[in-house]
Amino acid sequence: MVPLHARTTQHRQAELAKTASNAAQADLTAKTALIIGGGAPNSALMAGALAAFEDKGIRFDVVSTSGAGGLVGLLWLAPKDKTPAQALKDWVGSYVADPIYDVLPVDYKVFYKPGPMAEAWRNWLSGLPGAQAIVDQSRQDGIQRLWSDWIQLLWATASPSSLNSSDVGLCARVPWAESLIDFDRVKDITPFFYLNAYNVTHKIIDDFPKEQITLDHFRAAFAFPFIYGPYEVDGCEYYEGASRDCLNFKDVVEKHPALETIVVFDVLGVDSLIRKPRNLYDSWVLSMIIPLVKVAEDNLKLFALQYNKGWRRAEGAKTDLLVVPFDVPEAHMDQVLDWSHSNGQRLFDIGYRSALEFLATEGRDL
Repeated sequence: MVPLHARTTQHRQAELAKTASNAAQADLTAKTALIIGGGAPNSALMAGALAAFEDKGIRFDVVSTSGAGGLVGLLWLAPKDKTPAQALKDWVGSYVADPIYDVLPVDYKVFYKPGPMAEAWRNWLSGLPGAQAIVDQSRQDGIQRLWSDWIQLLWATASPSSLNSSDVGLCARVPWAESLIDFDRVKDITPFFYLNAYNVTHKIIDDFPKEQITLDHFRAAFAFPFIYGPYEVDGCEYYEGASRDCLNFKDVVEKHPALETIVVFDVLGVDSLIRKPRNLYDSWVLSMIIPLVKVAEDNLKLFALQYNKGWRRAEGAKTDLLVVPFDVPEAHMDQVLDWSHSNGQRLFDIGYRSALEFLATEGRDL
């Protein structure tokens, strides 16, 4: 058994080695950065904000992502067979029609059954004539979406599964990722781009740069405990980066010490997410989200006050630290983690509107 102090020393040594590595490859050209934090259920909020940035032509020198932020960031910068605006808007289609979700509050369109038999079933379905037209909701109205989601529920129900007590995760590992993201294009993204994951083997956050990111790295960055379980890449086991560092400031500022403006999407560091659950399923969702609320909140405050020396350069801070305020009405906070279509569309619209309001006051800094 390794003593606690030895594990602490190992972690500290890894941090110091990483700081030295970051300094050795530091870039002095980047002036603006966007940090997109984690938060899968309310990812539509971040998608809406990025859609507004896209419509207004906003670009950054650096984009750093964590957890679900990596998904929306890649939908924006490397979508597959779609424009960035359309890919971001279509993410709302991953949410489930309300009449179904009200009875079965599970997003079976994002979380699939695991195992080789389930994978073979999905591959067979995808080859059926008309299957893609059923799944593609980009031009479907409410009744058509309900019909599409009903068919997909039947497919999900009929899917075989090899899940057993020896498995380390409930779900197949993001089998939809390749249909949404063009991983061959990621290396050609214009800004510096990072996707973080927690390296369980070496007890350190790894930031995968765009030149390195593949489907395997994406799966490692989404390896949330119990949902997917750890994922191995290059001999190391990984968990989702957001489970350890939701906002990933450290590496961004060490690799790009000349930054003047940092914009932050933080959808987790909000105390109003901590509430009484509505039912047993809601309790399970909150059991994953509530610990991340404090992590995200502490990450932001610690960076602002200890490392950035404040929030504004005019007041002595190293960089202008600008947090996009997502104005979710209090009346909707109980549903903000739902995977219902109405919630997804509402979050997208709120994100879009919040980003436009942010740009109206802070756009000059970008």
